[in-house]
Amino acid sequence: MEHFYRKEDKSNKERKYTNTSKRDKSQTMPIHERDVFESIIKRVEWTEEQCSSVPDHHRQTLTTSLTNATDLPPLPEGGVGLALKRWMRENEQQPCETANVDGCPTCYLPPPTSCDVSTYTLVIMAHTTGRLKKFIDPLVGMIDGWPGLTEIIIVWNSPRTTLTKVTKEKERIYATKLLAWNEDPSHPLRIFFSLEEGLTNNLLNRYHPKLRPKNQAVMYFDDDGPFFSKEAMVDVGLELWRRNSNVQVGAWPRNIRNLSSRMKEAGKKGLKESIDIVAKDVRRDSDISYPSFTPFCRNITQDHVEYNRDSFPDFNAHILLPSGSILHRNFLCFNGTRPLRNRGSGLHTTKLCLMI
Repeated sequence: MEHFYRKEDKSNKERKYTNTSKRDKSQTMPIHERDVFESIIKRVEWTEEQCSSVPDHHRQTLTTSLTNATDLPPLPEGGVGLALKRWMRENEQQPCETANVDGCPTCYLPPPTSCDVSTYTLVIMAHTTGRLKKFIDPLVGMIDGWPGLTEIIIVWNSPRTTLTKVTKEKERIYATKLLAWNEDPSHPLRIFFSLEEGLTNNLLNRYHPKLRPKNQAVMYFDDDGPFFSKEAMVDVGLELWRRNSNVQVGAWPRNIRNLSSRMKEAGKKGLKESIDIVAKDVRRDSDISYPSFTPFCRNITQDHVEYNRDSFPDFNAHILLPSGSILHRNFLCFNGTRPLRNRGSGLHTTKLCLMI
């Protein structure tokens, strides 16, 4: 696990954590997990302050009601902040003695740039033999023609027998090829059988630290594509990631629709400020203030939002779909670190905050 974590500096018995809000811009020290959790707690506290000050005329303005997509209740508003505070308090006096032990890892955010990185890992998640042809055919071209591709991980979310006991002849041909690649130690491809690793069939398995990618840059495709060209993913995408390795880089943006007038006004203001920054060609090290997050105040205002699955906005996007994205492997560590394992508190959603 040494590629995920770094050992603590034992020269000082009391660890000095980086103050990320006042950190010198020239400092290149990695950002410790506790600093990350503290920043999330501050975000939650700031949101609570903003929500408490919402005027009455902006409260309960929606005429539509929220319809749950599943039988699970919504996560408690601000619950991630409370859970992280509790974990920080309970673990303050008992830091990990070693930082690279599976049961007690220490995570760090990736550096803002990774200009020296030239190799990358490709992750494709799949669960049905019906899609083998869709990703194996283009994968052959990637293996032969994409420079820097030194590792391929197929995250298989079904039992191993779905590959070893295929009844349809055409699918069996591709399953046999995939298994042969996996058994060839000289081949860059390996299969990660999620169920054999104690995981369930989950879309987030592609981000699980048990994958242990050997490269810092991790590239993602869905098993049904779309599979973008080498020019898009390697010549342009990887170069963009090298210059911005502390964020997710991708090609399929999606956004969240604000429904209340308050959130619409705040969203439009933030979008204008973002476009102004792009138009002015602001440098990374400038003192420009980036737009504030639009606070979501479900408890006080009864607001709710909608996921826009109808379009791919280049501006005003809030998330990136996995297919065609590139991510630093350090983010995978946060998906398996100690406080984020408590799924009852809703902390597994914190990963999404870290990746954007």
